[in-house]
Amino acid sequence: MAVSVHYVSPNGHYPLDARLYLPDSWLGDKARLDKAGVPKPERRSRTKPEIALDLLDRVRAEGVPGRAVVADAGYGVSGDFRDGLERRGLTYIVGVTADFVVFTDRPRWVAPARPGRGRPRTRPGLAADNPRPVAVGELAGRIRRRKVTWREGTKGKLAGRFAWLRVWPGQGWSTGACAGAGPIWLLIEEQADGQLKYAFSNLPADASCGRAVRLWKSRWPVEQGYQQLKEELGLDHFEGRSWRGFHHHVAMTLLAYGFLLLERHRLTEERNRKKATRPRRVKGGGAEPALTLPGVRRALQLLLRPWAKPDCAHCRGQQLRPIQV
Repeated sequence: MAVSVHYVSPNGHYPLDARLYLPDSWLGDKARLDKAGVPKPERRSRTKPEIALDLLDRVRAEGVPGRAVVADAGYGVSGDFRDGLERRGLTYIVGVTADFVVFTDRPRWVAPARPGRGRPRTRPGLAADNPRPVAVGELAGRIRRRKVTWREGTKGKLAGRFAWLRVWPGQGWSTGACAGAGPIWLLIEEQADGQLKYAFSNLPADASCGRAVRLWKSRWPVEQGYQQLKEELGLDHFEGRSWRGFHHHVAMTLLAYGFLLLERHRLTEERNRKKATRPRRVKGGGAEPALTLPGVRRALQLLLRPWAKPDCAHCRGQQLRPIQV
């Protein structure tokens, strides 16, 4: 399993970097690590959110623009991950699970009472008359959601039902772990099948629901890109047991993906220039189909396929067949 970081803009999406995640079962087996050639600095226990923060630091040090981070619940449930983004001055909207608890009003905390015996408490406690926090899954049943449109799709406007409300984190409330935490945003998404998704965000207090939804939905190109990387370019076809081999395979896959993106951009610009001077219509009067990465790949296969020698009967029969990947 690998951790990856991606860049998304209105012009497209590109995977920037990836790092292999090693479970504890690997870290405790020196012979296996030696055989796989895992570098010494990588032989330490690290969570996927920790690796993600390292990857973010690396790509940002290279000058990659962007001030907002979007992640699924696999990363958003980590308080250290959210705190790490906050310390870096980054805006985030990250998924959380339905069992996360929040306060719907600012909680009141009281100083710990001095015990007669034992170690004194250092963290404040929740006031006795303060309402206890509620799970976001339960809260969603009380909150009305409204329709929000986030962008224009190929078949019309893309819209869904969302709620956007101010809450206070409640994880660890019984021990005072969240005492003093400031308010954050909670986004509740009702999907077409009725399933609910939840996300925390540190967007400014005046941020609109529409802005949050557009940012949250910017994950869609990443999911689509992952599917194309696997189905079109073989990202998940690596079967080796080498640290270097895995990362070389990923690097070559990302380079191929970038090449196809550039080709699509170039072909789109050429098509737009032709349309500006002489509009073209396909048979039946409809508009020309949009260029896609799979379409560009197939066109390149056709262009780059090996041509047969004219004196080889077998090759002449094969030369019209494009290479299949």
